[in-house]
Amino acid sequence: MNLNFLGDALDHWKGSLFKSLQDAGVVCGLAVDPMASDRKKWTKKDFELFAHLLRVSPSQIILHTADLEERPRYFAEIPHTGDLFLDPDTGVATGRVKNPKQYIMPVEIKQLLDTANDRMVMVYQHIRAQPVTTRVKSVLDAMQRDIGPFRWCSYESGTVAMIFIARRRKRTDSVEKHFCKLLGQHSDKRIRSGERSNKHL
Repeated sequence: MNLNFLGDALDHWKGSLFKSLQDAGVVCGLAVDPMASDRKKWTKKDFELFAHLLRVSPSQIILHTADLEERPRYFAEIPHTGDLFLDPDTGVATGRVKNPKQYIMPVEIKQLLDTANDRMVMVYQHIRAQPVTTRVKSVLDAMQRDIGPFRWCSYESGTVAMIFIARRRKRTDSVEKHFCKLLGQHSDKRIRSGERSNKHL
């Protein structure tokens, strides 16, 4: 998340998703890591606004003393073991990237998944100049190489996706069922899910 984009329409989209999931009890002990790529510019009021837009309490926002350039130290500052939303500027890195602080690396998602057996990790993914399904597949392929078997579900829009990742099938199944019930006949345009295992490599 970059301060220049705080308050844009996509923050409201994220917030509506999380309010719906929290109200339905689909997420458990949700915490939010803004992954602020310009952390030193953020004020307390900025973090409070971010929490308000995402429909979570300010106490659910994970605050850091390390910057994203210090990756091991940064991720060591996440003691939370419940469900976790990560909001990188761009999304999941699928290879070498020019500006790593704009991304979450698949190996870092693995680390966060392995911290708690029943955890679900949610990642915001921005998409440019390609179909959303194509980009999501690239992300899943990259995660599969570093994470191993996992279950996934995605809520996809024209230029963004929210990707839900868990080890246990029941976690992502509950997300899929929730949004399919909410969207009804429109869910086939927005919701996809599946399993990644060694056979996909």
